[in-house]
Amino acid sequence: KKLAVTTARAESAAGFESKSAADSAILQSNENEIAQLKVQLKKKEATTAKLASDKEKLEAYTKKTLAKFQEKYLVALQECKAKLKEKHDKIEALELRSAAEKTTQKREEKLLSSTIYEMGLTLMQEKLKNRSV
Repeated sequence: KKLAVTTARAESAAGFESKSAADSAILQSNENEIAQLKVQLKKKEATTAKLASDKEKLEAYTKKTLAKFQEKYLVALQECKAKLKEKHDKIEALELRSAAEKTTQKREEKLLSSTIYEMGLTLMQEKLKNRSV
């Protein structure tokens, strides 16, 4: 009976050792996989950091370029607006001058017509006086 118990214990110990060896192999495999995953994670983090850096550089460049563009064309736009205002002011002044000249011309035409009428009237009166005398 003792022999059977000892044999059973020996078999149990051998099974435990083989289980322990299998568990050890699985553990080693998992540790290797974890190490590989850590390496991959570090590579991904480095890539992410590089992309973030590139993004910041691109944003800074875009802002700087946009500011230059806006400044350049804002100045040009202001110059164009100033020229346009100047032209509008000149047109308005010319329109006012033209209206004033038209008014003056009409007044002069009326005065001339009135003067011609009065001259004709005066001539007719003198002729009538000359006939009657």
